Amino acid sequence: MISTVSTPAADAPAAPRFQVHAYPLALRILRVLLQGVLAVNSLYIAVLIFFFTFTGAMEPRPPSRAGWLFLLSVGLVGLLRLLDWLTAATLSIEPERLVLERRGDRFEIPLASVESVRGWLFPPGMGLSLRMQSGRGFEYDLRMADPLPVLEALGKDSPRSSAAARHPNTVFAHARALVRRRWYLWVLKFVLFPLLPAGAMFYTHQMITYGGPTGQYQWYGLEPYLRTFFTYWVFSTAVFVLCAFLLRALAELVSFVAAWVSPGYARGVRRFVEIACTVLYFVGFPAMMAWQYLG
Repeated sequence: MISTVSTPAADAPAAPRFQVHAYPLALRILRVLLQGVLAVNSLYIAVLIFFFTFTGAMEPRPPSRAGWLFLLSVGLVGLLRLLDWLTAATLSIEPERLVLERRGDRFEIPLASVESVRGWLFPPGMGLSLRMQSGRGFEYDLRMADPLPVLEALGKDSPRSSAAARHPNTVFAHARALVRRRWYLWVLKFVLFPLLPAGAMFYTHQMITYGGPTGQYQWYGLEPYLRTFFTYWVFSTAVFVLCAFLLRALAELVSFVAAWVSPGYARGVRRFVEIACTVLYFVGFPAMMAWQYLG
């Protein structure tokens, strides 16, 4: 849908620009399916390792199936990143039009032709869909972490965006987007931190089974020694993945309910549950593991 609205004057204020992902319906459905399969597969890997690593064998090993499923998860993550790259776009909100630019395409949408802006009703992911005056939807849905700034740029009092800005799903997405999620925090949580309980369990195993912290190395060499440590590290990581899954599910549920029941407190509830999850993950669950293991 291309308009013939003239370009704004050079001295006009710069139009707000937002980095979004423009999805046709088929790709949006595909992304939801890939995210669902990735979540279920990752949880299944953790369950496999937790229940079938220590099965009474002399030298326990993680199930080989878990390794193949891990490669599947890596592939799914790659596909999701590819979709993000393919759908990357820029949305500019000008006084009389919306301008969407994606991979060489440019769409200029007169605001007068937009009947309403609707937030997505179903996670995962949050975004906006445009309903045109013709009754049809715009061919691309716009995915973004936080729809509220876009709606505010359209105007809080605008009938196109006011209902979507007040919707509990928008409130939920805005509160969630305020939490910074850095890649190195994932490395800390699921790679480095599990080394602590893994090291403690490995040391105890070496002392009991081989009579010293390097007994297995002295008797059988470096490869079996490192393989045993890897087993304890993978098992410890699986335990923390399961803990993180339970905490995240509870945190998102509480935050979602809060956004619907009391939108004004959604940000405060989100901050509280994030702090509680951090404390339980880094203090509560390790304490429970130590009590269970030493007890």
